[in-house]
Amino acid sequence: MGKEYIKILDVSIRNEKQSDKVFKALANKTRRNILRMLSKGPMSIKSLSFLLETPISTISEHVSILLKSGVVSVVKQVSDRGQSKVISRQYEKIAINLIDRSSKASSKDNYVLDIPIGSYTSFSAGSMCGMICKDGYIGARDNPNCFYAINRFHAQLIWFGGCGYLEYAIPIDKNELNAVNSITFSLELCSESPGYNEDWKSDIYFEVNGVNVGTFTSLGDYGARRGNLTPAWWINSTSYGLLKTLEIKNDGTFIDGVIVSNITPANLRLEHSDLLIFRFGVKENAKNKGGLNIFGDNFGDYPQNIILTISHK
Repeated sequence: MGKEYIKILDVSIRNEKQSDKVFKALANKTRRNILRMLSKGPMSIKSLSFLLETPISTISEHVSILLKSGVVSVVKQVSDRGQSKVISRQYEKIAINLIDRSSKASSKDNYVLDIPIGSYTSFSAGSMCGMICKDGYIGARDNPNCFYAINRFHAQLIWFGGCGYLEYAIPIDKNELNAVNSITFSLELCSESPGYNEDWKSDIYFEVNGVNVGTFTSLGDYGARRGNLTPAWWINSTSYGLLKTLEIKNDGTFIDGVIVSNITPANLRLEHSDLLIFRFGVKENAKNKGGLNIFGDNFGDYPQNIILTISHK
């Protein structure tokens, strides 16, 4: 049997705007009942009103609050009977992150580094690609030459379709690579299709120092709702991703807490260099060649770039 993939909404206490909306959405019994009904499948406001024995106007107000939190999406459908709004649940689980990752300082046990998504040192991308900063495009859209742009360090969203990769050569003091207990990367990403497509799989692999440590399958290119940080001028396209955590520990490599390989820090030859090479992308021989999007700290759902954490024994 294949793995069962579920969509998880990660809520960070650092992002007060997002957490306030989510907590407000869940604080009301009627809204929780709406989510419970949506576990059976998409429903119209009229159907929810009938099943919950609540006026349509009241259901509409509750749906509006749920929509702002990102927990549900609303799609207009046209039929012979006219136009109706169909409500769908966006996630199966909600995870609340109680750790503030905003600190970039190192402690005696952890070395933490914030890596701008535009600071890659190598790349491969096809003709469907591009990047934007907070206010507009960087270089020409669908032209891989934009990846050489001098102002790429200001990128907030980078994408390419099909196959390709981004690679980051990260200088690390050799002292930080001694007695390593774990290496963790946290980043927001998703698949890439024209516009957006909620059902668009992509097998995204991760490599560290040339060692393939694991792969996860992104289920879609998400744009049915606006990301919590996505600027208003960016419309009808990719709007947010999923926050993925890659952990290379002494008992194996994990993605979001699920073991994906037996690679440990000892397999990464850390003692041979003061550079940590981090690469992620989609391979030519992947089953699902659905490209990828990577999000910066002012785009998508999470106020962060790529966060590297090295934990010591």
